[in-house]
Amino acid sequence: MYAFFIKYSVYAAVMLGILAGIPLVKIVRERSMSETVFLCIAFSAVSMVSVLLFASFEKIIAGHGISMGAVSTYGVYIIAPVILLALYRRDRSSIFDAFALYVLPSLFLQRIRCMFNGCCGGTQIAQTGIHWPVREAELLFYAVMLVILLRQFHNGAQPGILFPILMMSYGSFRFVEEFFREGNGLLHMAHLWSVLTILIGYSIYIEIRKHKK
Repeated sequence: MYAFFIKYSVYAAVMLGILAGIPLVKIVRERSMSETVFLCIAFSAVSMVSVLLFASFEKIIAGHGISMGAVSTYGVYIIAPVILLALYRRDRSSIFDAFALYVLPSLFLQRIRCMFNGCCGGTQIAQTGIHWPVREAELLFYAVMLVILLRQFHNGAQPGILFPILMMSYGSFRFVEEFFREGNGLLHMAHLWSVLTILIGYSIYIEIRKHKK
């Protein structure tokens, strides 16, 4: 029963993410409830495809072949934007603002899944038997970022600015966190993805600020 729960908890997390994202997207989009639900489902599908594709990409470049069961959060920040740009030709600023708000509770629930699954833990602290609380730190990061982005939105932030802020923040946070995660060396590919996420987010942020001026 436990194995069954772990295996399918990722799908439960996605569904809960949809429900959690509905009021957030409703705030941004001012759409009808049916349209909002459809948008959340679309975001969920894009997120799932992105994390699966990026995880497979990581496996391939590491020489391990394709693995459709693995997920990588970096897909949300590197692959998902490309998919959204292809899907939505108009109103992209609002779409990306909504996606930034939607994806945070979804990622929060995914990290809770990791706690149940026992993966993505921290390294041991100096032979004490205690491990760095990296999963808990990431949960706190998502909660704090959700508050910050909602405040930015309510304070009249420039349309489209929320997602690059999230990209830069996550890349910076994850770059530091990777030094404390188990199963990794001092420097590895995740640090490269973090830097890439920061640079892409920063370039988008600067471009949006230019348009404001």
